[in-house]
Amino acid sequence: MSAATASSTDWIDVHVRIVDEAVDVWRPVKAQPVSEHVFRLSDEAAPTDERWSFAPGDAVVIERRRGPGGTEIKVAVARALDLDEPSSHWLRKAG
Repeated sequence: MSAATASSTDWIDVHVRIVDEAVDVWRPVKAQPVSEHVFRLSDEAAPTDERWSFAPGDAVVIERRRGPGGTEIKVAVARALDLDEPSSHWLRKAG
């Protein structure tokens, strides 16, 4: 089943980068599909000792990457600004 046709109750893990760390650190965050490449992060707050590159509740664009052991993981790479626009202008890089 593609993300675009998934039920609105389907939650998956999207990996969000934790900023201000000496090495790359990623936190799996529950998210629901909006479209094939856009997911809305859960509203659940980040742990108090972490600062994420995207806020809880943000709509993010994901990229599929290879994780440990060759498994595919979904990584949040940009904030989705306009979910109705079918062009690349709806992206804004994480700041």
